[in-house]
Amino acid sequence: MSADPPLPHPLRRARSGRWLGGVCQGAANRWGVPVAQVRALFLIAVVLAGFGLLAYVACWLVLPTEDEQDSPSGVRAMASLALLAASCAGLATLAGAAGLATLFGFGWTVAVALGVFLVGALVAWPLVKPAWVLLPLAAVALPAVAVAASGVRIDAQAGLVVVAPRTPDDIPAGGYRAGLGDLLVDLRDLEAEPDTRVDLRLRTGIGRTIVALPHDRCLDLEISYRMGRPGADLVRGILSQTDWRWRKTGMASPMFYGRPWAPGSGQWRRESADPHAPTLRIDFDSVDGELMVRDYPASTGPIGEPWWPQNVRAPASPGGRRWAWRKQVRRPAVQRRWRAWERRIVAFDSDFKRLLAGACKREVPR
Repeated sequence: MSADPPLPHPLRRARSGRWLGGVCQGAANRWGVPVAQVRALFLIAVVLAGFGLLAYVACWLVLPTEDEQDSPSGVRAMASLALLAASCAGLATLAGAAGLATLFGFGWTVAVALGVFLVGALVAWPLVKPAWVLLPLAAVALPAVAVAASGVRIDAQAGLVVVAPRTPDDIPAGGYRAGLGDLLVDLRDLEAEPDTRVDLRLRTGIGRTIVALPHDRCLDLEISYRMGRPGADLVRGILSQTDWRWRKTGMASPMFYGRPWAPGSGQWRRESADPHAPTLRIDFDSVDGELMVRDYPASTGPIGEPWWPQNVRAPASPGGRRWAWRKQVRRPAVQRRWRAWERRIVAFDSDFKRLLAGACKREVPR
């Protein structure tokens, strides 16, 4: 009668030869492999997916050392639980990285990584064999395919993009693009010939897009916009956890000359009284960004004051500046301040109405 084969030694943390917690040395002693290979595998897992560190810390917490007494079955159960938790965290990390890489236009890198992993899995299949080696492949492929099928793309750009074309030829045929950041298209110095058409394509992510029009010249406007894509709320929800700028409630609405328009998709036209005015055609396509189009005075910064003229305030009255300068106070110095303020208010109203009307005060939207 043959004797039963000896049970394998349980996985424990080593006391001697360890660098940190003894996990790598213990795994090398358990399976009889060089400890350098085990440490290299953990390091690769930390660099590539980030779950190597989680696996090491989990094993450090649950695995006993060699001199501690514990049942082999209990040790194996704790080790299996630690490896399972680390594997789930690693698969989630891989899935998130693949989805974000595809979202920001790096789907080709995901495809290359999948090809390399698949070749490696096929080569190592006779030695490894268990089907769980295909789990990382599925964790990378499924979210990448889902994001690619949704059609949502965001440029990997987070800062402000400012463009100021002087002539229609300066505008690229493909238009301008932005990703997570804001886009300013400054057309206040655009020189367009009468009876010409200027095409402007804008492809943005979830930032704000401002089109600053000339304040001293009229343009006929034809705007076609598409705002909001499936999956945009998920992207904004992820980003809002780390940056307050992406927190938003409800669907974005375009703003034309300070007036909100229908959200989603639509068209907007504004015809000038000048029969020979150039026509600006804007084609705006955004994942979930905002669009603001209006004329801005040269003294106004569209980035710092995008809501102009809502931010314009009249000069404060003397009584609003000091209690002792109330209009009821009949002292000559106080009354002089009030008369000077009234003259300033008249000049302010005149200048404000002139700036608000611009060069196209006779335009009629249609």
